[in-house]
Amino acid sequence: MRNTLRSPSSRRTAAILTAALALCLSGAAFSESPPPSTKDRLWMSANYLEHPEEGLYELQYNAPTGLVFASVMDRVRRDDNLGYLYAFDGKTLDIKGRYAMPYRAFSLTQDAKGQWLYVGHTQAASLRISKVDPKTGKVALTSERLHVDPSEPQHEHLRHVVHSAQTGELFTAYIGSVKENDKYRSFYKLLILDGETLKMKGEVENAFPSVGYALHLDRGTGHIFTAGSDYINEIDPVTRKVVHTIRLDDKIKPRVNNLVGLAVDARGGRIFASQFIHQPRPDVKDEQDGLYVFDRNSGKQLAFVPTGKGGVTLSYSPKHDEIYVSNFRGGTISVVDGKTYQITRQIPAHVFPNMMALAADESALYVGLKQGFSKQWNPDEFVEGAKEQILRVTLDRDAP
Repeated sequence: MRNTLRSPSSRRTAAILTAALALCLSGAAFSESPPPSTKDRLWMSANYLEHPEEGLYELQYNAPTGLVFASVMDRVRRDDNLGYLYAFDGKTLDIKGRYAMPYRAFSLTQDAKGQWLYVGHTQAASLRISKVDPKTGKVALTSERLHVDPSEPQHEHLRHVVHSAQTGELFTAYIGSVKENDKYRSFYKLLILDGETLKMKGEVENAFPSVGYALHLDRGTGHIFTAGSDYINEIDPVTRKVVHTIRLDDKIKPRVNNLVGLAVDARGGRIFASQFIHQPRPDVKDEQDGLYVFDRNSGKQLAFVPTGKGGVTLSYSPKHDEIYVSNFRGGTISVVDGKTYQITRQIPAHVFPNMMALAADESALYVGLKQGFSKQWNPDEFVEGAKEQILRVTLDRDAP
């Protein structure tokens, strides 16, 4: 048998050579740049709400706390009118808080500095707005029930809400209906509340001249935008006047029927809008759902991108020059290049992607995933055990 034992001198020689080789290798490593990251820029993580009967709706990224807030309501015990505000860690999505709200929570916004969150309680049984401290989750104030004329409207709802830094006021979309000749007629308003006291101060005339659900604040100009079945309005919150209207006539291809999402590229002078057909109709094709791009000043249509069925909401990142569209019925999130208007990635959500929010530094996109709907997307049909989720999509290649 061969003797494999070495003498002490030979072992010392081998150790010296090994150390010298390691030193050379380490020196070479430090003298060169590290290899580029191979991590996919659009990698994803997710977390769930705590209870399957809860429904997740609007999102806000709060820069001072680094938290993502989500408005949540109990969709099963409707008569109990239960609402919550969830706080997720902006990087890990760990749940940092689950705060009880006075009523069911749907809409959500914040002031420009992120000092206050505003929660809209949408249903007719509540129809109020609460002011919440994002650091503690405590409700500082809840408005009185919002009153509009006529005095006895039916089927009232609050939709989206925005906060104007220029006036310190809240602007919230309101939908009601009245019975006329045995039929119901819906009407749409943009109500104004004081941001400190939450007292009603009036409304913006003709903000929603016909059917309209979309509401967006452009922080670049401070102007507010609304949109609906055949128009996009630009509103000056200081004068409370519609200062510009884009008419969506038959020249728009494909024909616009129901714009529900808005975003503005203030620097590039563009308006992005998403169309969502709630229910299949014989006169409307699914191909009409998607992303519309308009010149902000002339109103000229610059592009249409068929992103998928049910383009419910969108977000624009100036940093990446990308538009993100959540295709509710299509179960995907589209990433659209802002220069070519080509879809560069179709992110599978597998369920119903809904509302979205961008991180303050645009390093991540947050998307609410509606898992509680039935296959017929009926919000009144509860799917046993299906918890809803928040999804985080990393936009910067080396972001954590």
